[in-house]
Amino acid sequence: MIEIRNLMFQPLTLHMAGEEGGVHLGSRERKTIADDQLSDEIRTAADRGFLSLADVPERTQPDPRVESADGEHSAVPSSEDQAAVRNRKRRQA
Repeated sequence: MIEIRNLMFQPLTLHMAGEEGGVHLGSRERKTIADDQLSDEIRTAADRGFLSLADVPERTQPDPRVESADGEHSAVPSSEDQAAVRNRKRRQA
């Protein structure tokens, strides 16, 4: 798996290899794609400094069920998220 990170402060849309179409990355957004979907366009964008590419082992993939406030995935909800849940429970009681 390859992690693509948009280094620009503007969205980017790039074609992927194969029949998958394209990948859209918002400002500073990260996405993970399969190795065989890495196209020449994505490699060229990385060479020009628009993207960063990193190999990601499959077993370290983020849990898609848990997403933090900044759009990044985390296995454990942040303390702010936990506090918000506690406050909601107190209000309901």
